[in-house]
Amino acid sequence: MKTGRNIIALFILLAIASCKDKGDKYAFQYITFKKDIPYTQGKEHPSISFDINVLKAHGTDTLFADAFNLDISYYMFGKRTTDVRGAMIHFIDSLIEVFKQDNKEQIEFAREEGYEARDIDHEYILNTEVHYGNHKDIIGHFINFYQYTGGAHGGTFITCRNYRLEDGSVIMLDDYFKPGYEKVLIPVLERKLLEYAGCSSRSQLDEHGYFSEDPMFVSDNFEIRQDTIDFIYNQYDIAPYSTGITTLSVPEDEIRSIIR
Repeated sequence: MKTGRNIIALFILLAIASCKDKGDKYAFQYITFKKDIPYTQGKEHPSISFDINVLKAHGTDTLFADAFNLDISYYMFGKRTTDVRGAMIHFIDSLIEVFKQDNKEQIEFAREEGYEARDIDHEYILNTEVHYGNHKDIIGHFINFYQYTGGAHGGTFITCRNYRLEDGSVIMLDDYFKPGYEKVLIPVLERKLLEYAGCSSRSQLDEHGYFSEDPMFVSDNFEIRQDTIDFIYNQYDIAPYSTGITTLSVPEDEIRSIIR
């Protein structure tokens, strides 16, 4: 199967995305790649399927745009570059190589054992969007990633990266909250989880699909929204796969004392 960078680049498209109330200073556009690539030409399976829609910054504030693009290129695609498109191509190429290797090993093993090789389809869906946060001029980059590489089911992972508009720097927990914030936040998150799960005590959490004996923690996967801070717990963080992703929304007014 021939699937080089030139073929991949041919199918990557750009689409303009407007940013409400911010004009051209903080503008974004989607880089998209949607294609099914078979392991063997002419056969539908096994195949690797891509549906990728990722925002890159291209506004007139180049300090922010370069910092934003550098971060997402490395965070999502493993390349330290402001060229998001090039980083995406590298990422897609690496996934195709994994797909090819998985099926090659399966074919060789089946041949040695004397049975028909099973198809190992791969699927990757990646979508991002930006949300403007509170009065502190913060933007959140919301990343929704699904992958299936064989087995009983795929996995979905939601991540948010928060950036300061003034320089594009990434905001971490220690940047946004005062020292010792855990003592205040953990009880709040425990209460929010009980409300979310419809439980009156931690001992009931198991009945609703949560790890009742594991201590609560402050997720470093969070989004600073207009009036709330949303803490995102992916599959297996505080619950098994079947429970899915849990997002606990905390009004800023409840924790104003620990915000810098």
